[in-house]
Amino acid sequence: MFEATKIIHQNSDWITFVLLFVFMILVVLKLVFRERLFRISTFFFSKKYLSIYFNKEKKMFFNLFQGSLFIVQLLVLSLLFYVANTYFQMYPKQLNFNSFFLLFSGFIIYFSLRYFLGLLLAYLFNFKNEFSKIVYHKMSYFNNLILWLLPFLVLSVYFTEYKKIVLEITFVVFALLLILRYSLVLRNNKKLIFSNLFYFILYICALEIAPLIIILKLTI
Repeated sequence: MFEATKIIHQNSDWITFVLLFVFMILVVLKLVFRERLFRISTFFFSKKYLSIYFNKEKKMFFNLFQGSLFIVQLLVLSLLFYVANTYFQMYPKQLNFNSFFLLFSGFIIYFSLRYFLGLLLAYLFNFKNEFSKIVYHKMSYFNNLILWLLPFLVLSVYFTEYKKIVLEITFVVFALLLILRYSLVLRNNKKLIFSNLFYFILYICALEIAPLIIILKLTI
């Protein structure tokens, strides 16, 4: 535990830079998309704005707002898994900026491949509208999740006392928010899912379960 704390402390300079970059993006988004950013942070409590924004943006799915938050997602997730590595010592020889960059690149490839494979399946089986709606809901809830997780991540990096407890709380919060996110996506789209059950099962198997199995096979 002491070793992990020491490693995080030694690498705090570039971690601080990454977090500053994340907050800079959020500040710019708050200035340009003030109301939108507020709404995205409250999607766990209100689903009304999901449909409103989806109807406005479905013809231009990856706009400036979504693209900026996607970068925030990638940076926060990469930093979270880097901190997890320092704590659990899964790969003790890979605790530097290069390992963080590899995580960042891996998440880009993972999410990009998953999206384009899903888009291909949607075109092949003619459920493009349904696919777009579910992906939009998942992305919006994940943006919400990341905004909630960010303060816990900052504490995990800089909290010197009781670091073990803080890290464990961060991971528990992340897991609970993931469960909440999937529950809300399923609840909000239950009619759509049950009316297209075959395609939904295909989507889950091809794009949710299969990538995780592949990653586990490559890393274990």
